[in-house]
Amino acid sequence: MSEIREYTMQVSSEFEECRKQAFALAYRLLNNRDDALEVVQSSIEKGINHPGAPALDHQEFKPWLFTVVRNKSIDILRHQKRVRKVEHEEYHSSAPTCTEPDKSLQQMQLKESLEEAINELNMQQKEIILLRDYHNFSYADIAKILGIANGSVMSRLHRARMALREILIKKGFSLGGAQ
Repeated sequence: MSEIREYTMQVSSEFEECRKQAFALAYRLLNNRDDALEVVQSSIEKGINHPGAPALDHQEFKPWLFTVVRNKSIDILRHQKRVRKVEHEEYHSSAPTCTEPDKSLQQMQLKESLEEAINELNMQQKEIILLRDYHNFSYADIAKILGIANGSVMSRLHRARMALREILIKKGFSLGGAQ
């Protein structure tokens, strides 16, 4: 009995983490908390009710869910016919924290500059950067989510990173750090 309970708790924990990451993607794409919550909720409902969806504990569930979240987010953006700037509240960053105030301030400013630069990318560039660099999806999973070939993932990611680099250079950043 305890094995079943442990398994259930593990699946529940993994599902909750997946849900949080799906919300983060939807929020970054939509720039609206309520729309992102609605997208994630309806995507999860679809995942539970859709006969073709992978099981919640299957390794293919997360890429499948992110595909649905992405598509529903794009539908909302098409309906709104505009893209708004992303606010950085509720955004999770993997930037290390620092106890030194000067370095902490520099890290915060760098994070804000990076977020602003990402917001300047077009939607295709923005989503591929988010999927790879913020959500750590493999190229194969990104290809499934976006419905493109693996080679296209690599070339699009390269172009997106180069565009991001150009934006940061225009903002006064060098490869060695902020100026």
